[in-house]
Amino acid sequence: MTKATMTSILCQFSRLMLIVAGISVFSAGAYSASVQVIAVVDGRPITNIDFEERRHFLIKTTGINDTPELKEQIDKDVLQMLIDDEIKIREGFKYGGDVGATALQRANDLVDLSFSQDGENPETVMEELGISRDVAAKKFMADVLWVSTLKNRFADQFAGARDEAEAELERIRANALKPQINLDEIVLVPEPSRNYAETLKLGTQIYQALREGADFGRIAQQFSIAGSSQNGGKLGWSLTDRLPDQIRDAVENLDSGSITQPVEIDGAIAIFRVNAIRLDGKADPLEAQIRIGRLLYPLPRNTDEQTANSISRKILDDLSGLTSCDEVSQLHEQYGASSEFDLGTAKLTDVAPRLRSLLVNLDAGQWTRPIRFSEGMAVFAICEKIMPSLILPTIEELERSIQSRHFSVLSSRYLSRLRRQAVIEYKERE
Repeated sequence: MTKATMTSILCQFSRLMLIVAGISVFSAGAYSASVQVIAVVDGRPITNIDFEERRHFLIKTTGINDTPELKEQIDKDVLQMLIDDEIKIREGFKYGGDVGATALQRANDLVDLSFSQDGENPETVMEELGISRDVAAKKFMADVLWVSTLKNRFADQFAGARDEAEAELERIRANALKPQINLDEIVLVPEPSRNYAETLKLGTQIYQALREGADFGRIAQQFSIAGSSQNGGKLGWSLTDRLPDQIRDAVENLDSGSITQPVEIDGAIAIFRVNAIRLDGKADPLEAQIRIGRLLYPLPRNTDEQTANSISRKILDDLSGLTSCDEVSQLHEQYGASSEFDLGTAKLTDVAPRLRSLLVNLDAGQWTRPIRFSEGMAVFAICEKIMPSLILPTIEELERSIQSRHFSVLSSRYLSRLRRQAVIEYKERE
């Protein structure tokens, strides 16, 4: 690591620690003009500015409808999230060393990943949403430190995950013709600010929001207590007949891309998304490996709809005689875009849902219609597409899935214990 890079990390770390200490960094006039302390966790204050910024972050990233009937529960959840973040950060720093700088660097990586799901510049996306990188980084930093805390404190429980993964892979190999399923998950549990009935109601509201286009991965990052939450809820591949009965009953007859209604599992409320299915040893079409290109026609943000439509027609005219990604890439350069055309290679199952829906029915050498983004008019092209016969999950994927299951159980129990031990004081809000 260069000296300049280390200096940058330390500067960011110092700035973030102002937030950890309860001194919120925000734009003047962005929210309330006066700062009020609304809660204190082991001597560290949480202000109304912290609350308003985190609430804004949650609403903008998840796509949950901020309706009057949801407002009270969202407010409770946001305050509990802030309290839990303070607890997780405090616990994480107990392990000393360079844990802070390492966690901050990982948190910033997660911010970039979370806000570039459709190939956009993460800074542009956050600016468009009015979200501060500091607010996002603190949330992810708490998550990173919490994972580290649990793996350190409960090392014995995690130690066997590799052996379990190897045994699971052998079972999958031996049962390659049996149905397999790739799932994402959101797991909710009752909280101090939300009883079981309210948790079930929240699960139902999240399900409805997902059906209306809310972002599954970002909701998982915000609400889910499962170990998969940091990875956008990705649970990975499982043999269908090895799933718990409640999960199998909910997912086994669904098509790829379907979302289950809330399912009760041992006192928790879970929602699952089916990403892909393997039957008779054959891969799901969504497992296709694709190389994606993005043509961009830059536009000012205040471009009116009529001008944007005119540009869209021009792009279609320019594309009409082209037959390859090389030619589309040259057109991208002619438009003066500063971004790279080649977005790299990925499996369709790993592509963000919004973009996946645009690409799933395209073959190599085909592209989408022009779509308006904050940076301009974009066209996504499939430059290569490889349809697999059957791909077994890797040891690493299975190990992460098994660790996630251990994490889900340990996280809820240990966090409940730390909440009881913490000195939490709530203040009256003016």
